[in-house]
Formats: sequence, structure tokens, C-alpha cells
Amino acid sequence: MLITALLKLALEVVVVAALVYAFIRFLQDTRGSGVMRGFVLALLIMGALFLTVVKLLGLEHLAYIADQGLPLLLITLVVVFQPEIRQALVRLGESRLLRRSSSQRRDRVGVAAEVSQAAERLARRGLGGLILIERSTGIAGFAEGATRLDALVSAALLVSIFSKDAPLHDGAVIVRGERIVAAGCLLPLSENPNLPRALGTRHRAAVGATEETDAIAVVISEETQRIALVLRGRIEEDVTPERLRKVLETEGLEDSALGGAPRTA
Repeated sequence: MLITALLKLALEVVVVAALVYAFIRFLQDTRGSGVMRGFVLALLIMGALFLTVVKLLGLEHLAYIADQGLPLLLITLVVVFQPEIRQALVRLGESRLLRRSSSQRRDRVGVAAEVSQAAERLARRGLGGLILIERSTGIAGFAEGATRLDALVSAALLVSIFSKDAPLHDGAVIVRGERIVAAGCLLPLSENPNLPRALGTRHRAAVGATEETDAIAVVISEETQRIALVLRGRIEEDVTPERLRKVLETEGLEDSALGGAPRTA
């Protein structure tokens, strides 16, 4: 009898664990995935221990409380993690499985060339710009409320977006793979107190976005006419177009490119 009860309990734990794992994988591309993992893991461990004690000792009243509290817990999860769930849904809707395949797909070498050419032209003309390139962590949440695009990356298009008379020049452009998916995006500003006060809004937004994700940001300053690379909150300033293209070609879209670069202070 006890063995049967334990087997049933083990099966229930396995089913719940599978559902939790699927839910975490669903949220893995959102900015709140780390918090969600920790919360769910702690909840799962405590819940398993609690239910085990309740079942083994036959504590009917506590079992009733647990049964009644489960719906409330689920509602609480939806309320607390509503932004992350919304981001995950956006990410799911934009997944490659649900998007039409394109016959004009480019490799990252072509994308790196277009981005570096755009950065060079913007810097030469004294135009500011902020380009956020997605890597392994999804950044679809940053595109909420922005202007959705679905265009191949090209230097001409990027320059036109950041022209002074263009309505989207103040926001960031998000690049996923070979396509520009959104423009006019508002990114979170970094709250790092060690950042120099001289850094402008674009640089702080680039740092803020790369602190939360593994995206790589390209910033063009209209004041200094210089190009900066930002990854994981670290800034490499005054980079040349050649350096920018090399980073994006060889490392920027997959592995850590600026991991060893000192944080600007």
C-alpha cells in the first residue's frame, strides 16, 4: 500500500516537473527567465517536500489547504510574471517555425558588412544610431510598442532610419538573423553608478539592454562621430568599421566578443 502511494506520488512529481520544465523552456527567451527559473525551482522543491510529508503522515487538513491553494498559486504566477509571459508569447509568434522562410537569406558575414557600412556612414555624417543585434537570448520584449519591420539588413535602410528627419531615428533598431524586425525601440537605461556621466542616452540604453541579455549593441555617437560596441554591459569605444565588421563576423553573433574588455569607468 505504501509502495503504491509512493509510486503515485513519484509519478505526480515527474508530471509536474515536466510541465514546469516545458514552461521554463517557453520563457527562456525572455528577460525574466532567470527569475522564473529560480522561483519555480524553489517552489517545486518546497512543494514536493510539503506534499511528501502531507501524504506520508496523512495530514488531511493540510492536504485540503494545498489543494485549495493551487489555483490561487497559478493565478499569482500569471499576475507576477505577466510581462515575461507576454514576451514569451511574442517570441513564440515570431519563431522561425511560424515565420515564412525567405529565399534571400544572408549569412552573418553579409550582415556584419551591412551594419559596419551603416555605422561608418552614420559616423561620417554626424548622425546618431543604436543597433541591437540578437544572439541566443530573445529580445522580442524590447520591440513592444515599436514599429514592426520585416526587411533584410542593409546599410542604406539603416542610414535612412537614423536620418534626422526620420520619425524613428531616436529609438533603437533590432536585428535578428538577417532581418531588421523593429525600429524606434525604447531600451532600458542602465542604472550602473560606475558609468561615466558623460555617456549619453544611447550608450546607457545599449549598456542597459546588454546587461539584461547577451545581445550586442552598436552605438554611433552624433556628438563625437565615433562607433562603440557594447556587450554584457561592457563598452569598447572608438572602434573602427573594420574592427566592428570583424567582431560581428567572427564572434559577435555567437560567442562573447567583448568578454575581456574593461568596463568603461
